[in-house]
Amino acid sequence: MVAAGRAVWESVFSDPDEFAPFTSTERDGEWLLYVPDEAYERATGKEWDHTTRYCYESCSNEDGWPDLRS
Repeated sequence: MVAAGRAVWESVFSDPDEFAPFTSTERDGEWLLYVPDEAYERATGKEWDHTTRYCYESCSNEDGWPDLRS
């Protein structure tokens, strides 16, 4: 939905049914995770050397994944 553009993204707020086409597991949005890195590199000419607070692959943010708590 985010990759489809601002108008589509905003439409979901006024009509939740607009979200339905974006619930398919066939759509891969992983590339969006790298947008900030690429934008920084384009703007500065340098690689963005950073670490994230939580690993998005490990479910290490327990508050964000309450169903996975042991």
